[in-house]
Amino acid sequence: MENFLPITLTGPVIHGKALARTFAIPTANIEPAENIDGLDFGVYASEVLVEGRTYLGVSNLGMRPTVADGDRVNLETFILDYHDDLYGKQIAVTLIQFMRPEKKFDSIDQLMEQIHKDIALRTGIS
Repeated sequence: MENFLPITLTGPVIHGKALARTFAIPTANIEPAENIDGLDFGVYASEVLVEGRTYLGVSNLGMRPTVADGDRVNLETFILDYHDDLYGKQIAVTLIQFMRPEKKFDSIDQLMEQIHKDIALRTGIS
């Protein structure tokens, strides 16, 4: 998997369940159009290009097993220090470092706690 990084996935931001938003962790969701064969499902340190500006991000590539999202692969990214509406806008998410595998948590609270840890860890990755 590391041989594939960094890799950039692009797409328009689509509506998700807005679950993370209720925990003050809004995410930008895209269905990656590019071939993701060889990439592990999990959490990645990422960089996100939005309208010509690059932001740090934490991205989850996978099936989102805790929220039982169905059978589509989704790339969902929390963009650090970004607060505007992205729905329908094209973004480019570059996965730069694998942080941990995707896993099913016993509760939404456990998932949100882990997301906060992932964000804290991401701020330490350059």
